[in-house]
Amino acid sequence: MKKFRMALGAFLIVVLAMGAYAYLANRSADTPAEKETSVTDIGKLTARDLEADYPNTPRKVVDLYSQITKCLYDSKLTDENLEKLCKQSRLLMDEQLLLVNPEETFLENTKAEIEEYRAMKRVVTSYVLEDSGSVDYYTEDGQEYASISVKYYLNDKNGYGKTYEDFMLRKDENGRWKIVGWQITSASADDNE
Repeated sequence: MKKFRMALGAFLIVVLAMGAYAYLANRSADTPAEKETSVTDIGKLTARDLEADYPNTPRKVVDLYSQITKCLYDSKLTDENLEKLCKQSRLLMDEQLLLVNPEETFLENTKAEIEEYRAMKRVVTSYVLEDSGSVDYYTEDGQEYASISVKYYLNDKNGYGKTYEDFMLRKDENGRWKIVGWQITSASADDNE
């Protein structure tokens, strides 16, 4: 009888251990419904309806553009998502910029730059926009313009670095701020890093 109790006790311990392992292994796994609703940053950006939900300030436009840029240089980016992200970024651009940068050319240039980044194992790790008070607004020939600077942090096989870009935006006939262009600049005078 004593052997029977010991065998039963050992069996129960094994069953309990297996049950605990199964519970712990599956408790963090997504249910099918959770898997369908989990959305990546890329998914959020490509699913965003910019016609209905367009950013309402120059800073928000450049922030969205920078989010897209950060995702474009993600090493796991598929060709399908690349095209979707490029389409979204073009919705943030002024008509003049779109005219000199047709969709196919834009896509090919973006692919080439991404390949260059991948060859250097370079990624955009984060970015910092100037605060709202630092956006420079002005009017020229009856058009409203704004400019804002962004600092992008990069990581590649040579280590960490940063690049600075100044964006110029113009308000279109629908009151939406659109990117007219940007240029790489040197560090801002108040950059203490």
